[in-house]
Amino acid sequence: MHSSRAEDITPREVKKRRRIHMANARDGCGASIPYEMIIEVLQWLPVKSIFRFRAVCRSWEALLSSDEFRCLHMAAAKDARRRAPPPKLLYISPTTTFDSTAVYSCSFSPSSSSSRPRDRGDLLFTIDGARGNCVEVVTPVPCHGLTLLYDAVGAAFYICNAATRAATRLPASTEERASRSAAGLGFDARTDEYKVVRLINGLSYQKDMVRCEVYTPGGRFGDRWRPPAGGVPSSLHQFVYAAVTNAELNKLPPVFANGCLHWLMRPASFITTPSVAIVSFSVAEETFTCLRSPPFWVPGAPPNRYGLSKEQLVEMDDQLCLVRDTRNTILYVNVLEIWKLPDYSSGDWLLSHRINLSSHLARDLRESEILRVIGCFGITSRSPRKKIVITTSKHKIFDKYQKMVHTYDPRSEALETILSITETHSTPYYGPPSSRFSFIQDTLAPVHKTDEEIALSSELAKVTGEILLHLPAKAVIHSKFVCKQWFRLIESDKFIQSYFQHKNMDKRLKVMLVVKGTGQLGFSFAPLNKCLQEAPSNSRLLDTKVVCSKPCHGLNLVSTETYDYLCNPCTGYHMFYSLGPSLLQRMPKAEEHAFTVGNKNIGLTFDPLTQQHVMVAIFYRRKDFKSRQYDLRCTLRWCDSRDRPQLSSVPPLPVNDMPPAYVEGMLYWMSEPRLGPSCEWNIVSFNLATRIFDVVTCPSWFARWNSRKPLSCICC
Repeated sequence: MHSSRAEDITPREVKKRRRIHMANARDGCGASIPYEMIIEVLQWLPVKSIFRFRAVCRSWEALLSSDEFRCLHMAAAKDARRRAPPPKLLYISPTTTFDSTAVYSCSFSPSSSSSRPRDRGDLLFTIDGARGNCVEVVTPVPCHGLTLLYDAVGAAFYICNAATRAATRLPASTEERASRSAAGLGFDARTDEYKVVRLINGLSYQKDMVRCEVYTPGGRFGDRWRPPAGGVPSSLHQFVYAAVTNAELNKLPPVFANGCLHWLMRPASFITTPSVAIVSFSVAEETFTCLRSPPFWVPGAPPNRYGLSKEQLVEMDDQLCLVRDTRNTILYVNVLEIWKLPDYSSGDWLLSHRINLSSHLARDLRESEILRVIGCFGITSRSPRKKIVITTSKHKIFDKYQKMVHTYDPRSEALETILSITETHSTPYYGPPSSRFSFIQDTLAPVHKTDEEIALSSELAKVTGEILLHLPAKAVIHSKFVCKQWFRLIESDKFIQSYFQHKNMDKRLKVMLVVKGTGQLGFSFAPLNKCLQEAPSNSRLLDTKVVCSKPCHGLNLVSTETYDYLCNPCTGYHMFYSLGPSLLQRMPKAEEHAFTVGNKNIGLTFDPLTQQHVMVAIFYRRKDFKSRQYDLRCTLRWCDSRDRPQLSSVPPLPVNDMPPAYVEGMLYWMSEPRLGPSCEWNIVSFNLATRIFDVVTCPSWFARWNSRKPLSCICC
């Protein structure tokens, strides 16, 4: 299936128009300077200067934006890389709102202001929608100028060019749910096409144990993922499965070198150490093969099954290399070895570098929990000297990690720390923190837009979106079924955010009442103004007791004694949750409270990491005001998951029957001074990010409990 995009296969009319622009460019380049000479000069300029020269005139803009010039510039940049100054470092970091990712650049030269390493870089651009503390860099070395990023929460891939500051989000995979997966970015030199290759380990009940899918940005196969031409041979299934497991568990993405993507296996995945170590995928042929193991792997020997993987792959000097970390694996040996594979046919690995980690200068490397080599760069053009770039990660507290970037000179054995930052790192799964560092290559490599991005950026889509912003929420939901284009527009993250901001510009509260309903829920929402205008009637009164929370990121929690309902009063969306028999144990009621249903006190909060609403429920199993004895449990439930509630730590003080207040990721309850050792009012807080309860002391003038002054937390 062919794509109709101009960037993929250009129609004859567009080609003709481009030739006219190129001809005009030749005519407008000045009669005194030959056209070829101008091209020869411009192709050696950095990308930043190219973008500035596009504004000279229309003919230059057409010339410098053409595919022909882009190819010339990329070829010149590749040839000039040997004598160019050291490249810059790219690193990503979450923004303050954690709903986007900031991309920074940093020089490899030491800081001139002080002897201390830098603690920040220069902001290049931000990627909206990519949740920063869950985004990882998949390609430490750019693949012909492009870098692949992965958002673990949104399960979305992004391709970006840091030099042009362009980025695009790839379409979602059509594959079924997978247990594990690992992806990489490669380049097909024959067709000048980039390919994102994703290996997938299937679930136990699925037919195929391993699968593979390929996405070609702006390619002839259209804007979709597809199976590779050669498939995954059944004889390699166990090796591919082991490679994917190692890649995800140890955060070791594949490495692109010599036209192939390479995944490293872990010997612990087998009963005995295999004779092959690497699964290789030819990007051009789309076929799989395996490469021989390094000499320090003993085929047939029992593998080491403890700790993280101590080997990793890296591309250095256009060759595939394997890094071996001997810390905690060989007694009294703290060495970092780098082996290279110069000849694929022989499969012989050669030891290229040995970095001593026992010296005083290498203390940061030796004491780090995770050590990764991400590549190397040349120092000068007159000598073959180079520096090896090493990143380290060390856990500090909670989800905070100290990440550092070092350069190592093999000739002088000098080690310099270039960057030192403390980052927030979170992931839905337990495991080591992912890499957030890469190089920046100064090229004009294109970042092709997806079909969805092209459709949403059209003038018609902008006008349609502006009209939809003024419609009620229910009307917008019904408009999704007009056509596929409207459905994609309304479902896009950008429109949802714009709609939320537009509807909350005036900050007016929209008061709604929970009244008796005719549907399955047994209740419904009605605007307060409408209820006041109607004649009084008992038909609108509820038959059962319900408690409704205040809105939290657009949703309300309605609780009954047996069920909880997550609702959007504006659109009619709802989802119900059962508590389960173990949490429904009835407790003798010492008193009746207006905001109590059953034996629970439940609040609704929001997790910015997973972008999900979370229910925090406290259940009393015993409550005796005479003896001041009590017994309670606390559970957490992510609303987008059908998994059972997770038990959490209990609050340090008992809470009263008033529902909690939600403020910026925190829930606040008032304590119950009639239970427990304390007879004073306190505020019990819960931080979802750390999953920790805390106690906030109340002012002394009303901290002492009085039966005539019950208190609750409110959000102002």
